[in-house]
Amino acid sequence: MRQLKTGTVLLLLLALFSLNTLALSAQSESIPSDTWLSLDLALLDDDNSGAAFAISQWDGLPALEITPSGSSEETKLAYPVSGSELQAWIESESIQIALFLPETNTLNPNNFFLGLADVTASWRWVGGLFGVSDGDTGVVNVNFQIETAVQEINPAAEYRLYLSFFNQSSGSKSPLSEPFFITAINRITAETRPVAEPPDQEVSALLAMEDPALLNAVARQTFAYFWDQAHPQTGLVKDRSTPASVSSIAATGFGLAAIPVAVDRGWITESEGYDRAHLTLETFLSGGVQGERGFFYHFVNPETGERVWNSELSSIDTALLVAGALVAGQYFEDTDVQAMANQLYENVEWDWMRGRGEMLHMGWTPESEFLNATWDHFDESMLLYALAIGSPTHPVPASTWDLWRRPLSISGGYIYLPGEPLFVYQYPQAFLNLRGLEDAYANYWNNTARACDRNHQFAVHNSGYFLTYQNGVWGLSASDGPFGYRAYGASEVNHDGTIAPYAAVACVPFTPEISLSGIRALLANYGSRVWREYGFVSALNENENWYSREHIGIDQGDILLMIANYQDGFVWDLFMANPHIQNALNAMGFVESVGDYAITPAYLAEVTGG
Repeated sequence: MRQLKTGTVLLLLLALFSLNTLALSAQSESIPSDTWLSLDLALLDDDNSGAAFAISQWDGLPALEITPSGSSEETKLAYPVSGSELQAWIESESIQIALFLPETNTLNPNNFFLGLADVTASWRWVGGLFGVSDGDTGVVNVNFQIETAVQEINPAAEYRLYLSFFNQSSGSKSPLSEPFFITAINRITAETRPVAEPPDQEVSALLAMEDPALLNAVARQTFAYFWDQAHPQTGLVKDRSTPASVSSIAATGFGLAAIPVAVDRGWITESEGYDRAHLTLETFLSGGVQGERGFFYHFVNPETGERVWNSELSSIDTALLVAGALVAGQYFEDTDVQAMANQLYENVEWDWMRGRGEMLHMGWTPESEFLNATWDHFDESMLLYALAIGSPTHPVPASTWDLWRRPLSISGGYIYLPGEPLFVYQYPQAFLNLRGLEDAYANYWNNTARACDRNHQFAVHNSGYFLTYQNGVWGLSASDGPFGYRAYGASEVNHDGTIAPYAAVACVPFTPEISLSGIRALLANYGSRVWREYGFVSALNENENWYSREHIGIDQGDILLMIANYQDGFVWDLFMANPHIQNALNAMGFVESVGDYAITPAYLAEVTGG
């Protein structure tokens, strides 16, 4: 969605409350409380959302009370404003709406959108942007960061402002039904912009640590996600850290692999870890999670295990689940947990997921059967093929590995996925230890190191254009963003200033120096805006003044497993001890590497004709 320019955004909100007649100073200032009393409610429109508006009282002062309908996904407010009114206010760089979101409400808005349409002759959308809140309940400030360029406004035109409030969790919007209040509006200039607060006590303590202690602290806080966000009756791990989040089987797989790390490091007891692993595996093997032929649906209800959102039987997410189970099984060797992990692996009919073709499909649904897309090129499916080729019960031919396309980034000297998200390099090697190994095509360890370094250099190169890439902050990969989830990467056509902290952290086994400096840069520059209850948040974008308040399970797993591997090869040792994985790597042609290249000379010559 295209973003509004400087003058437009500020003036919309000011005009909403008839501020064109107020002589506000050039600095930050709140609307006088008596202004609400003169607000013409007849000009406010609900934009077909069913919302009602009234002048009310909050903390003894007048406020605009907004009462949602309870049936619309978004609660909206629309208001007419003239171009001449909009032109009068172009100096502020940001605006701030002060809200009161009652703690007694069952559900409050957590997303805020501001838009503008030109209605002079006919309705024409101009643009809009999302705001960022600094809290969930009580007194909450929603900030709209405004670009430095000014959107041209026609003084003779007529416009309509749209303000939308909604609650969204894991991609689903829930209708609001209880009143909330707009209590004030502030406009911010460069002279009055608040100076960034120094890091809080916890962040300061982290920055004072030596590197080994810092990594351990990051890992421990990251693990807490898997311990807290797993359902106590099923062990299924939430997809993300929101109250209404569903579970994902991939996050659950990372959670299973996280359990041995936590036991080994002394964060939980061995009996606690064993019981959690046993509970989780029993849920899958007893039919407590909906699936077919050993595959499970991508997203499920954390309590019942039932499929949600018409999601697919996911081949890659099932692979991540099985990989995590095998790690837990190897740690609790010669126990029921290992027997159940092996059974989970043996149940997967990898050969069936090929359909009538050669390559594995990305998924299957009862409505449409096999998805058209297959895992036919370089990406995270390296892990999927290792498990499928090594399967003791339903293997796929090793020849599928040779059919896997491997495009070359000649300038970077490595095999890559166009778009350049880092997770495709990291997820497979969170489990597979390919250091010192190569197949006919690449040394994938060196390949990942080059991709991590390229990602870092890309951020440095673009730091003059994007604030988030400055001061040593880097890490572009699939993540949340200001306008939704996107597979960001180190590509000129695939980034917008959004950084995913997990991307830089999980490169630590491959590029430890720039990864550790990236961790410190995130903490030093953004403090508690990026460091929360479970460690690093999912993403940030300083240009948009957007900082996620959520954690994503698969991101947490990438961080935790890669730190453990960097520290002592812990997860690698457990996963690589499985004889079926060793059989798979042998069948795939992996041998000891003889060079420091990423692409083998033979494959490079084959592709380039050199």
